[in-house]
Amino acid sequence: MSLSSPASVSFRIGARDPMAAECADLTCEASGLLADPMVVSAIVFVSIAVFAAFAYIADARSHVREERRRVVDERDAFEEFTDRLHRVTPRESGTAAEPAGHGAVRLAGFPPDSSDPPDDGLRRMREAYRETVMAVPHYTEEYDDSFPTSVAEELGEDVAMAIGTEDRLSPALRTTLLDRGRSAADARERLLSAVDAELSALESSSARLERIERTRNSLDAHLAEGRSEPSFDALVDVWRSLDDLEGACEEVVSDRQALLRDPPFTRRTERDPDFYAYLYEDLEGPRHPVLATVAEVVDRIRSDRRTLEDRISRAG
Repeated sequence: MSLSSPASVSFRIGARDPMAAECADLTCEASGLLADPMVVSAIVFVSIAVFAAFAYIADARSHVREERRRVVDERDAFEEFTDRLHRVTPRESGTAAEPAGHGAVRLAGFPPDSSDPPDDGLRRMREAYRETVMAVPHYTEEYDDSFPTSVAEELGEDVAMAIGTEDRLSPALRTTLLDRGRSAADARERLLSAVDAELSALESSSARLERIERTRNSLDAHLAEGRSEPSFDALVDVWRSLDDLEGACEEVVSDRQALLRDPPFTRRTERDPDFYAYLYEDLEGPRHPVLATVAEVVDRIRSDRRTLEDRISRAG
């Protein structure tokens, strides 16, 4: 049969709802937390508070690494599917039905998954798809689709209709299956690059915030040295250093929001979820782990500054 050129099939990244509107500037989630006086509380200087704050990013990194594994599994599955399909010989025929278009398909009319088509090529193709794409470890948890639904979602509704209605694996159908399978693998490869970029961004943000937190702790330790009360000038110097640390936190927020506005992977259709919604919709904890961590760090910086302001007023 004659098949149309490969369609622009949008690959799946899980049935997740889009995230709420992204942060556009410092008036969004982080700044709301940073500026709200109810958030700025008197936090004792204990390491457990630090670990709790940085756990947001640690959890996010673990979550994203797991998603990376799934993307790699899916990419490898499509590559294996096309490799196996290469070894299947298509069958010529004197006549061929025209392919279905790209409109809606009544999947209910498909042959049951348990009944193999009479053509050996179609049987081997279906078997290869089930044993690769539908056999990734997370398939049931994430998709749990039937064979025809999965093919329609991943390779296109026209291909799904052709597989469900034709009695043979024609050269044209095989070529289209190979093209769509390669496209699905390539899409996972692009997504993998974006996921790696997010992992790198999380690591960078965490390192910057940890440096800020270490400096804050050093300033606190510096004031605690000696038995006498630090001088007025010393207290003011530390207050200014804390102000600089808050400015460094704002830079982390600004850089993070730039990524939120321009993600490393853009959705191809309106039905596709936003990249960060896709990554963090199922994360237990804040949807914006970096911004939430900044809020915790700034909370402690402002608490320190308020304590210093009392000491400065007494020293003056």
